[in-house]
Amino acid sequence: MKQPVVVILGGNKLNRGIVDYCKQKGYFVVVVDWSPNAALKGDLFLCIDVKEADKIITALYEHGITEILGAYSSIDLAVRSVNAINAHYGLCHMSPSALVHALPKSEMTRIWQEKKLLNRISKVYADYKSEIKNLSYLTKLIIKPNVSSSSRGITIIEKGCSESMIKEAFDKAQNESFDGYVIVEEFVEGREFTCDMLGDKDGNVSVYAISVKYHTTNTNNNKIAVKLHYNSNIYPDEVYERIAEIGKQCYKALGFKASFGHLEILMKPNGALSPVEIGARSSGFITNPLVSLASGHDYLGDYFKVLHGAPVSGNDYINGSQSSMYFFYDMPHDTECMHPCALIDFLPSGIEAQYFDREKVLTLGMQYANIANDNQRIGYEILTGPRSLLTIETVETAEKHFIERNTQQ
Repeated sequence: MKQPVVVILGGNKLNRGIVDYCKQKGYFVVVVDWSPNAALKGDLFLCIDVKEADKIITALYEHGITEILGAYSSIDLAVRSVNAINAHYGLCHMSPSALVHALPKSEMTRIWQEKKLLNRISKVYADYKSEIKNLSYLTKLIIKPNVSSSSRGITIIEKGCSESMIKEAFDKAQNESFDGYVIVEEFVEGREFTCDMLGDKDGNVSVYAISVKYHTTNTNNNKIAVKLHYNSNIYPDEVYERIAEIGKQCYKALGFKASFGHLEILMKPNGALSPVEIGARSSGFITNPLVSLASGHDYLGDYFKVLHGAPVSGNDYINGSQSSMYFFYDMPHDTECMHPCALIDFLPSGIEAQYFDREKVLTLGMQYANIANDNQRIGYEILTGPRSLLTIETVETAEKHFIERNTQQ
């Protein structure tokens, strides 16, 4: 095949930015998804579970694909398949020892504790233990699956709550955990950030973008992000520089190489930073266009170069003049769309939406309720603008006016 081939594991609509990027470059796009009804199909669609790397490789050869530019996925559970496909085609990839650390939260926290990068209580359990109830009298807790996706199975436990509520949260997390283990952690009251990195085969790492995260209140004892603001001016650059440095330490501590790194990290009120978890992948619109817009560098293109042996610069790209935001519509529960409108109607000129999903905020009579996980978020805007203009204050003001108008009786 003359066209460079990109294999995308996962046909979710949020990978639209990845597919569009590849098509604009003239690449041949193969989409792999277990569902025949996947939103994205590419030039070739393979209806195979993304976790079954051998079947995917066999199918690629059956279609005459003997070389690829690279494999990509936004799905944590597909990281092993991405690695196996890239390795099979002779591309750079992560070692088996690093892959062991790429999914279970318990492995990440264990290593970060050893490296003195973790600044909070974190324990892993195979079964419920009565000692867990004692932790709740010491601190507010967050109980979550060891291996999961889409913010499922997470519960925030208030200090001093009943043991029955703790046990219920534990069971919920265990039911959603792919390996049956549960993480019980100190819930840190502070600001959460994401740090998006790329490392090469020699272990050099560059930070491409850092986002400030904001979470919905329209949920029940869970943490679901509804705004990721890249290159925000709400903190001084020194804060982002510290996050970048610790982010690279967290990436290297797990032995990641030739891979994306998507780190979630907390800043305590005293300024101390504590990593939450990391994925050896990036995600859909985050990969393209959000990180590229904020950094001024071709994040996805650089990833493909890394797979073919190119080095990263080791420099960080976190203080540019452009900002971007992954904005999810966050409607008050028990409200209704009375006057269809969208956030963009209330934003100043100079801020643009490169992608959006507005169907549910433009549907008269749509009922809004609390959400339980990431997949229940009702729509989004992929925003970009100058750092001085695309501020959290500007967006929150527009969001307030939008909600008032949309739900006005």
